[in-house]
Amino acid sequence: MEPRRPPDPGAQAERTLLAWLRTALATATVLVLAGRELVPRHPFAAGCVLACAPVAVAVAVLARRRYRVVRQPGGLGRPGDAVLLAAGGLLVVTGGLAVATSVLAGW
Repeated sequence: MEPRRPPDPGAQAERTLLAWLRTALATATVLVLAGRELVPRHPFAAGCVLACAPVAVAVAVLARRRYRVVRQPGGLGRPGDAVLLAAGGLLVVTGGLAVATSVLAGW
């Protein structure tokens, strides 16, 4: 039986980064596809959806920057871009919910 190795301290940060990247890029893709479908019927909603897509990409960029900060020695306790990352994610979710409500209500 092999002795247990200590866990890699950077593995959790890397998994978190990959989760943020997957989520942000999938969200941007869905927003663009939904925006394309909404253009003929709901131009205002389509504009809102397409305006949120760059925010989703910005969330991916901020996640990458946050990962670099966390990987530095002593960087784990510094908030850095964590607030911007959370705000960007919240903005994308709020915009998506507002557009979904608008489309479902038929505004």
